[in-house]
Amino acid sequence: MNFHGRHIDPLSVWEQYVEFPPNTKASETFAPKVQCPNPEHDTLKRHFQVNFSQPTVHCFAHCGISGSWEHAVCVIEGLYEKFKVEDAPNERERMRRKDRAHRFARKLIIRGARPSKFHTRSGVRKKHGGTSATPTVSPDVLAYERFLPPVAQNYLLERGFRDVSVAKWELGWDLEEARIVIPGRDINNRLRFLIKRSLKAHDSFKYLYTQGFPKTSLLFGACYLDLGLVDSSGLILVEGSLDTIMFHQHGLTNTVGILGTGISDQQAKIIEKLRPKKITLAFDRDGAGIQNIEIAQRKLRKYPLYVMRYPKGKSDPADLSKEEALRQISRAVPLILFNRKTRTPRRRKEIYGTHK
Repeated sequence: MNFHGRHIDPLSVWEQYVEFPPNTKASETFAPKVQCPNPEHDTLKRHFQVNFSQPTVHCFAHCGISGSWEHAVCVIEGLYEKFKVEDAPNERERMRRKDRAHRFARKLIIRGARPSKFHTRSGVRKKHGGTSATPTVSPDVLAYERFLPPVAQNYLLERGFRDVSVAKWELGWDLEEARIVIPGRDINNRLRFLIKRSLKAHDSFKYLYTQGFPKTSLLFGACYLDLGLVDSSGLILVEGSLDTIMFHQHGLTNTVGILGTGISDQQAKIIEKLRPKKITLAFDRDGAGIQNIEIAQRKLRKYPLYVMRYPKGKSDPADLSKEEALRQISRAVPLILFNRKTRTPRRRKEIYGTHK
């Protein structure tokens, strides 16, 4: 797996802290559950699970070790105490000390890991059409704090995002700008840019993106796709990163985000490689959503296209409950039928919002 630019064997990292069953393989997505290595978690039950495809862990007993590998190692090795994180005089200094602890933990992880046996650089690039000319962003620019302060935790909780999703998608925090950080990864699970989401409802820029890598060069969430579901049920397209995360949380793991208005040519090529059985468009219920549907109709014409409609009072995929999301996706209408019902501006407004 890729860990901060290094391809390492995750099994070799965690064998230092836990005892895996003899047949455990590093090629698996999730390791079998084992006894939690948190020194404060005194139990022999198997609550702890390591993600071998993403550098995250989770304790199902909620002992506080869940999150990034760095956080888990800090808990196990006592690095928060070593760097006196809780003794910091203010929140800013606390974040700085915690960041130093995470950097130290990262070094321990890399130092104790063997090179990965399951990575072939040239093979990965050829498989998904990448080239050596792909733009890159400096690793320093892509560094961010994995800790979420209470204000960010409350925001995500109020919107229905669970801890397991926060850990899986490696959500973090930008202290300077007071924004939630969402890592943008390509289909090969390489970190390409950061998405910074404002918590202020009336902020003129809800999302800020790292400069240097075009956001429409990838499909957000493609590295987490359930390809079996894509083969059987098709692909679901949404607009935003949080929309994608919420749909995955609902079990719709064939969802990806286009990150804005207009499917790009690069995204259309990625979709072509996925070979979906059909495509369901679950864009926001507003003018931009209508525009995205029209662009999809032009660029994805070779696929059967369906449009998800919204229950009364809802207009954003991330605001749908699990029951609503599953029901509305299952009731998506063919695009040709949707177009018939939205021919006039009045009907378009009634059914799907005003096209500005």
